[in-house]
Amino acid sequence: MQHDVQIVYPDAEEHLASVFTGARLARLESLGEFNVYYGDRPSTAEFIERIGNANAVLSGWGLNNDVLRAVNNLKIISFVGLGASTFIDLELATQQGITVTHTLSTAETIAEHTMALMLAAARNIARLDRETRAGQWDVGLQGFDLRGKTLGLVGFGRIAQATLPLARAFGMHVIAWTHNPDDERAARYGIEFRDLDDLLAESDVVSFHLLSNPDTEGLITVDRLRKTKPGVVIVNTARSQILDEMALIELLASGHVAAAGIDVFNQEPLPRDHPFTKLDNVVLTPHVAYNTAEASTEIIDMAIDNLESFFAGKPENVAT
Repeated sequence: MQHDVQIVYPDAEEHLASVFTGARLARLESLGEFNVYYGDRPSTAEFIERIGNANAVLSGWGLNNDVLRAVNNLKIISFVGLGASTFIDLELATQQGITVTHTLSTAETIAEHTMALMLAAARNIARLDRETRAGQWDVGLQGFDLRGKTLGLVGFGRIAQATLPLARAFGMHVIAWTHNPDDERAARYGIEFRDLDDLLAESDVVSFHLLSNPDTEGLITVDRLRKTKPGVVIVNTARSQILDEMALIELLASGHVAAAGIDVFNQEPLPRDHPFTKLDNVVLTPHVAYNTAEASTEIIDMAIDNLESFFAGKPENVAT
């Protein structure tokens, strides 16, 4: 054990209690002293108190700037997830001498959630569930089949690639847009790459699979959203910052966007009175596309891998 190393997980979710046992706990304790706190997201003051003089932090929520400036001994944040830049100011972390690493979320898990939102939106599942519980029996509210529809994947990384065969199993025609299209990848996956505006105009369902970074933030503007096919379904399990959230809300209210399945938001947790909550044609989940028992275990294992690599002097999966 490296007795001078202190590792803290200040914001662990309750379901992770069963994960930090056995061989996994032994791996952490072989690096140093390990402490974990379970429950709701702590306040800034609680974050600072819990981290104290720790050298390493595991975190699923990230650390805000006040915390980064206050934790003077911290050397590494092993972010439990992908897209650390959304939750941590990477430039400030670098200035503070803190390395930030991230994990690769299990693509198949998020792909399944993508399809669940797509199906729920297409068949009005959330609305029908609410109405049926309230004593209504609305057999006249029609959904639509995914079979024969065109799915446009915006981004074609690991998660989009995992979504592809699931969508095809439902009989969908799939096209994609990516920053770096090439013939070899198109042939390998049997996919047609499209210009972004063409994809938005052609697709019956549009699903977003992009990281939030300077190249993607605000990529889907008001004008681009308005170029979508009338009656389109929008699914977002990526990051809210890639599109204009208020424009999407307006298009949902007008009916131009028929329905949406949304797992990510500009403000999280989503406020009770947020405009999304007042729309019947939106299925909402609280940023949990990654969250299954199987995926949680894999993600934690990767986060521990990142700590081990860092303390071995060979940092891996550094967030940029």
